[in-house]
Amino acid sequence: MNRFYSTRRIVSMSELTNTTQWEGEVVVEYINRWRALSLECKDRLSETSAVGMCINGMNWDLLYILNGIKPKSFHKLATRAHDMEITVNARNKTKSSSSKAISEKKEFKKTEKGSKGSSKVAMPVTTSNTPVKISVKPKYEMEKVAYTKDFKGDKPTLKDL
Repeated sequence: MNRFYSTRRIVSMSELTNTTQWEGEVVVEYINRWRALSLECKDRLSETSAVGMCINGMNWDLLYILNGIKPKSFHKLATRAHDMEITVNARNKTKSSSSKAISEKKEFKKTEKGSKGSSKVAMPVTTSNTPVKISVKPKYEMEKVAYTKDFKGDKPTLKDL
């Protein structure tokens, strides 16, 4: 039966160029998968051009970095890509935790501003059995009221101040 039918799969050049790294796939596994496919390709590629095609199918972060490095062999590609993947993942984890801290800080500032604004409203305070209301006005509003009572013109003069 083997004489009439070959179980070997022939891979086209377009299939190689369309092979990309899957989401969540470790870069070394992608490189091994791509290399196994390239060995089944009917067109023979030089190792340098095969490495370049493999890089073009990688996730954007690694693709950008490795295109600048331009490794010439699959061994160098796998080594560099693995190191870069670890670095990029560590950076992304740090970035996400720092962005979370920044958003928490912004949220705290929003609530802090809200609590400052609410101090202008009368607040009921209970001491012993009788409730007491305390009205808080900002200092500059009290000064503004004092100025308007003392002088007759629209604007205060230096003498009035």
